Amino acid sequence: MIAEILDYIVGILWGPTLLIGLVGTGLYFTIITGFWQLRNLKRAFLFCLSPKKKSDGKQSETTVSPYQAAAVAIGSSIGSGNIGGVAGAIALGGPGALFWMWITALVGMMTKMVEVTLAVYYRKKEPDGKNTGGPLFYIEKGIGKKFKYWKPIAVLFGLGLCMQLVLSPENFSVGESLQELTGVRALYASIVFGILCFIVVCGGLKRVINFATLMMPIMSLLYIIFGAYVILLNVSELPAAFALIVKSAFQPTAAVGGFAGASFMLAARSGISRGLFSNEAGWGTSPMVHATADNKHPIEQGMWGIMEVFIDTIVVCSITGLVIIVTGEWSSGAAGVTLTMRAFSRGLGKFAAIFVAVSVFLFCWTTVTGWFSYFHSVFEFAFADNPRLKKASIVFLKFSAPGFGLLMTFLIDVFNVDTAYAWLIVDISSAIPTYVNLIVLICLTKVFLRILKDYEGPKKLYGLAEYDKVKMD
Repeated sequence: MIAEILDYIVGILWGPTLLIGLVGTGLYFTIITGFWQLRNLKRAFLFCLSPKKKSDGKQSETTVSPYQAAAVAIGSSIGSGNIGGVAGAIALGGPGALFWMWITALVGMMTKMVEVTLAVYYRKKEPDGKNTGGPLFYIEKGIGKKFKYWKPIAVLFGLGLCMQLVLSPENFSVGESLQELTGVRALYASIVFGILCFIVVCGGLKRVINFATLMMPIMSLLYIIFGAYVILLNVSELPAAFALIVKSAFQPTAAVGGFAGASFMLAARSGISRGLFSNEAGWGTSPMVHATADNKHPIEQGMWGIMEVFIDTIVVCSITGLVIIVTGEWSSGAAGVTLTMRAFSRGLGKFAAIFVAVSVFLFCWTTVTGWFSYFHSVFEFAFADNPRLKKASIVFLKFSAPGFGLLMTFLIDVFNVDTAYAWLIVDISSAIPTYVNLIVLICLTKVFLRILKDYEGPKKLYGLAEYDKVKMD
């Protein structure tokens, strides 16, 4: 009964309304800016890859470079969904699901740029020199100027996001994958994972940032290299794979092997939902850590937002998807991490299981520790007027961020609670803040356009500490 109620709620929240809203918002900003993210993709690449742009040399304990902030954001978005989630979308919607992931990424890059830009523009500088920002801040400073009932909106966003704290799925995903690989009980593997997460978050935001800065490029490159190796071994199948992806995106895919077949709508829905859940464009999460970066203009950090979506979906998700399709495993009937393991085994043999399990572990490690920075931002905003309570809440967060994830594993592994309950609640918790954030972004369209116009014109905001204090044309 409970599962049916939750499933009904998820069906409404994650139905056509949210999918159209997510794609539509990205498309809306793409059109009104003249396809800015596509026209300036090379510009964004050159800016983000240029070492002289990453720091102005004035580093301190509270300073976060643009690259460091982006590393946390990318590390947080690249998770088990890039491995098992992509496989699940293809197993359900067929190869065409990957095409719709690409489409959502192209418009999602613009959505991400908008939310990151606004987070930096409306951020607050703390007395110790640290920057703090995110959707809660642009709800207060942006929407709050014209709408006095902004607080319930902020509360709805914050509570929806904090539901992810209570039921973090990454801990269970790691325990489950290691149990399949080693036979060790999922609960024991999850305890070890929780301890490792605590070691990182107990050092506070600075340690989380330094950890992500180190781990993000290493884990991403390893996954890309091994994935590319498997693809190259099957390079003769690549042209046919791309043809199948495009064809399946617009035509029903017939049942073959263990694949049950998929309609056009199923392929589109699977690809869109998985792509957007993976890169988090519109969710309002990564803008919180991007807002901490020491940059010269909000648009500069917005370009890192473009890179974040590109790396997460166009690169990492594509690696998983192409490996599954070129090896032919997409029609095997397997799904999730198991499907990804089977596909990688076509090139890596028995090592594939170890490689995928380690990848899941590393991806989830950076996700859990990265999300600590998001909850940190919510708590700092909520208790901004009470320093003692704010300090106590951060201490609580250091234990609860890895602890609640362990609780989910405990309930499933010991009390045999149906995993469907947990995943349905996770879906609800991701939908609520997304609805709020998308509406707020659209309401702040004129502000974003003024910031973009300033970057490409007079640059009145360039080099300032608090951007929203300046009046723009």
